[in-house]
Amino acid sequence: MENEMDINDISRNETRLRNKKIGLIIHGIGMLILGYWPVIAYFVASVMVRPEDWYYYLKECIEIPLYEHIICLSGNVFLIQRLYFLYRSYKERLSGNQKRSIGYLKLWGFALAAGIVIFVVTCLNVYLDRARKPVIYLYPEEQTQVNVRLVLDGRVTESIPKYSTENGWTVTAEPDGRITWEDGKQYPYLYWEGHIAIRPDMSKGFCVKGGDTRTFLEDAVRRLGLNETEAKDFLEYWVPIMEKNKYNVITFQTAEYEKVSGLVITPEPDTLIRVNMLYYAYDSFVEMEPQDLDMINPSERKGFTVVEWGGEIHRKSLFPIYFD
Repeated sequence: MENEMDINDISRNETRLRNKKIGLIIHGIGMLILGYWPVIAYFVASVMVRPEDWYYYLKECIEIPLYEHIICLSGNVFLIQRLYFLYRSYKERLSGNQKRSIGYLKLWGFALAAGIVIFVVTCLNVYLDRARKPVIYLYPEEQTQVNVRLVLDGRVTESIPKYSTENGWTVTAEPDGRITWEDGKQYPYLYWEGHIAIRPDMSKGFCVKGGDTRTFLEDAVRRLGLNETEAKDFLEYWVPIMEKNKYNVITFQTAEYEKVSGLVITPEPDTLIRVNMLYYAYDSFVEMEPQDLDMINPSERKGFTVVEWGGEIHRKSLFPIYFD
């Protein structure tokens, strides 16, 4: 009789373990799908607005870039280990070994916490856009000691001359644009790169063939207020990067850029011109409402003038926060 009871208990436990395995497999698949909730939400919201374009939105979701897959999956990096620990905990509990069962639950908790940390770190690093070569030109009316500080929603990663987080740059500026650093070295401009949490407005802009990029930018930066030297520096940096693309979707983000990258300049300039270009490469033409570039910056330079240009390469993202 006891043997029959033991056999029945073993049979019931085997059935429970088998059902537990099936349940954990379903749970794992559900967790992987749940990780893609931003993509799913984007698809559902888009189809609700324009159901006739469901195929286009589905294709866009399937073709999300690699870094978005990394974000979606990063929280489940220890998923297999978590499922294993849950299974072993359940198995030990059925066998009556509560201590080992609790030990496996603790391992599951550690794996879950590690996955959450990796997800958060991944998001923080990817959600910050890289501000590429913002350069700042100073044109006082006479030789002047000028202090320039950056007020960033982000951080500086490179600078020439060396930027001080506490004090910024303090330099001697000449009317012709020459800048003298405290060690006597001269520079044509202040240079920095870094990461900023810009949230761009992509509602207006331009779609330009790669081969037409130089011609377009020559006209655009002139309308935005850059002089011949500044425009030459701008084109030398950006055109080689962009002209190889089939199409470039280009927007100028001065207003959004200023929200996350402020300039505090002493003495205060009479004229401030800031040109921030954000673009992404695309394989086909994108219809867009054009921006009015003549309305972004002052139409003429007066008195002490400060000019800055820079930009970001935008990764066309389904996520609500944009980044480079």
